Amino acid sequence: MMEDTIPQRIEENVRVRSYEVDHNFVGWRLDEYLANRIDGMSRTLAARVIKEGNATVAPRRRAKPSTRLRLDDVVTLRQELPPEEVQDHQVAPLFRDAHLLILDKPAGMLVHETATTRLNTITHYLLRQGLPEAEPVHRIDRETSGVLVCALTAGVVAPLRGLFAGDDPRKMYRALVLDPDHRWPPGERATLTTPLGFDPTSRLPMRMAKGDLSATTHVQALRRIDHPYSPMADLRIRIESGRQHQIRVHLFMEGTPIAGDKLYGQTDDFFTDICDHPDDQALLARLPFPRHALHAWRIELTHPITDDRIAVEAPLPTIWGPS
Repeated sequence: MMEDTIPQRIEENVRVRSYEVDHNFVGWRLDEYLANRIDGMSRTLAARVIKEGNATVAPRRRAKPSTRLRLDDVVTLRQELPPEEVQDHQVAPLFRDAHLLILDKPAGMLVHETATTRLNTITHYLLRQGLPEAEPVHRIDRETSGVLVCALTAGVVAPLRGLFAGDDPRKMYRALVLDPDHRWPPGERATLTTPLGFDPTSRLPMRMAKGDLSATTHVQALRRIDHPYSPMADLRIRIESGRQHQIRVHLFMEGTPIAGDKLYGQTDDFFTDICDHPDDQALLARLPFPRHALHAWRIELTHPITDDRIAVEAPLPTIWGPS
């Protein structure tokens, strides 16, 4: 049995992870333990981290690479993170009562923290707003803007997540897609039902393709846009189910990828290059927008406490231009 992970304690610009040592690791050297426990950490790197004072063993205060671990020791690893710019000023509350908070999330802001981003997240935004119990109850991608539902109190989290696990929330999106062949003339309607799964031909583990998971996407074309990069169509979209990247991959399969999408409609090499060099102007010049043009536009749901029906809409971002 592996050791239990103690919940993270977060300091400003620092991530602190703690692990309780069980009987399987009694007598191990600290540098061996860290190399075993942390992905990508060699014993040489572990030794340097320890010598720099960024790994400790409690209840003992001092630690060396050769420190032998005892049962119930707590090993703590401290990771310095680079400064982050947060987008709090771009977050707009759309609805609030005693139980729910519905936000307009800006593109570029994550919902939850990752290995490389901690502060520019909705979860930390809520903490900075003095809402320690508030919690997002669903996800939208970093580059997707729009409606995000949060529970304000712990007791509402489970009922809200139960709604999102079912068919109650009616989620509407807007997307600008590249459409040089006029697949989406104004007024065109279609229901896309290709089942989805992870793409076995791609080296990118998150990329989706045709698979075995049912997915239904309803599309209505609203207007055409004469953009200098490519003719585009403005689509209104409603989804049933909620597979990873469902809207993006379904529209890509129609030959009309979302404008600015770095994953669908581009090569694997392009995606990895722009992830490594997000400010590279030569790479960005190959896209019509610096972000993908997908917006969580409107949501309708039943209030989990009052049973009232709520409808909330997030204004379209500026890349949509005049409607």
